[in-house]
Amino acid sequence: MMRLVVLVQLSLLLASCSSGAERRGAMPVTTPAGSSAPAPKDSAGDLRVATALAALTTRPACLVVRWPDGSERRSSQPACAERRLPASTFKLPNALIGAELGLLDSAEAILPYDAQRYPAQPDWPQGWAQPQPLRAALEISAVPLFRGLAVRIGAARMRRYLDLLAYGNATFSDDLDHFWLDGKLAISADEQVAFLARLAAGTLPVSARAHAIVRAAMPAETQGDATMRWKTGTARAATGWIAWLVGWIERPEGTYPFACRIDDERADMSLVRADRLRACRGALAALGLMPAPAQ
Repeated sequence: MMRLVVLVQLSLLLASCSSGAERRGAMPVTTPAGSSAPAPKDSAGDLRVATALAALTTRPACLVVRWPDGSERRSSQPACAERRLPASTFKLPNALIGAELGLLDSAEAILPYDAQRYPAQPDWPQGWAQPQPLRAALEISAVPLFRGLAVRIGAARMRRYLDLLAYGNATFSDDLDHFWLDGKLAISADEQVAFLARLAAGTLPVSARAHAIVRAAMPAETQGDATMRWKTGTARAATGWIAWLVGWIERPEGTYPFACRIDDERADMSLVRADRLRACRGALAALGLMPAPAQ
C-alpha cells in the first residue's frame, strides 16, 4: 500500500512539473549539439506569415521568423527548406571567420583592396575599389574586399570553419573567392535562421570577441523600440535571381532572427532588389515586428 501511495505521489509531482514547464514554455528542448529541437507545428502562425508575404509579392518567396520562445513561423515549409546560393549574406560568416582568425580586430578593421587581383569594373558601386572598414564594407556589400578576405583565410581554414559553423551544405571546390556567388555553397532559409539565431545569441563555436565584432559591424537601424540588424544578398542562378534579406530584430520582449528570400526570373536586378526590400520588410512590418519602411 505504501509503495502505491509513493508511486501516485511521484506521478502527481511529475505531472505538476510538466504542466508548469508548459505554462512557462520559454526554453525549447535542446539536442546534444546545442541546437533547438523542432518546435510544434504552428499552422495559424505559418498562415499569418504566408499571408503577410503573399500580399506584397507575386514571386516565389519564403520567410522564416524565429520567435523569442524558440518557435518558428514560415510561409512555406518546402520553399524555406530549399537551398540556394547565399550570395552576399555569406559576408557574415566570412567576416566571423576572419575575426576568429585575428584578420579583423574590430568593426573598424580595414579590409584591403587588391586592385591587381580585382581590377575595378565600370558597374561597381562607389567604394568597392578602395579599402574600407569592416562596418562600411558590409554596408555597401563590397564584393572584392570580401573576396580578398576569403583568400587571406585560405581554403583549409575556410573549409574547417564552414563545417564548424554548420553553414548550409558547407561545400566549395577550388573557387575560394567566389563560391558563395556562383559556386556550390547553398543554404536554406531555415538554415539561415539557425545560423543567425546563434550569431545573435553568441553561441556559435567561435570566440565571444568574434561574435561581438560581426554584430557591431552589421548594418542596423532603429525605429521606436525595435532595432533590425541585417544583410542583403543577390545572386544570379540558372532560373533567375536569388534575393535575400536576413538578420534579426531586437525588441523589448526578445530577439527575432529571420530569413526572407525571393526567387525572381526578371532580368532587371534593380527591380528584383526593390521587390525584395518591399516584400520582406513589408512582411516583417505586417507581423508587427518592425515599423514599415519609410516610402
